[in-house]
Amino acid sequence: MTTPSIEVRRLLAADAALYRDIRLEALRLSPEAFGSAYETESVHPVESFAERLAHGAVILGAFWDGELAGIVGFFAAEGPKRQHRGMLVGMYVRQQARRAGIGRRLVEAALELAAQSVELVQLAVVKGNEPAVRLYESMGFVAYGLETHALKIDGRYYDDILMAKHLVSHG
Repeated sequence: MTTPSIEVRRLLAADAALYRDIRLEALRLSPEAFGSAYETESVHPVESFAERLAHGAVILGAFWDGELAGIVGFFAAEGPKRQHRGMLVGMYVRQQARRAGIGRRLVEAALELAAQSVELVQLAVVKGNEPAVRLYESMGFVAYGLETHALKIDGRYYDDILMAKHLVSHG
C-alpha cells in the first residue's frame, strides 16, 4: 500500500469552493478554535471566499491524495513598527486526515513563506488543544502568554495560548 501524497500550495480564487467547504467545516466542528463563527461565514457566497483568497491573507492548502485536507493562513503585520512580525491563522486539518503529517507540512510551508518577509511568527491556540500545542512546540514555537476569555461560545469561555517562533536570531 502506498502512502498518499501531500501537496501544499497557495489556494487561489479558483479554489474558492473547496476553501469555503473546509473553512465552514472547521468553524462548525471546532468553533472554539476560531475567532469567526459558522453563522457569520456560512451566509457568504463562494465569490466572497474567492475575494478573500485573492486579496486577503495567504491561505495554504494541503491536498492529500488530491483532496483538500487542511488549511492555514499567514499574514504579515503592516506598518514600520510591526512589519517584522507575522501571524499563522485559521489552521485546520480534517479529522480523517489527522495524524498523517498534514499539519506539520502546512506549518512548515507557512514558515518557509514567512521567512521571506518576517522575523517572528506568532499564533494563538485554544488551551486544551494538546495535539496542536505539541505540534507547534515540536516546530520551535514557545508559549509567551495566555489570553484569558479569548472567546465566549454559548456562555462558555475559552482561553488562547499565545505562541511565537523567531525565524532569525535577534539580539
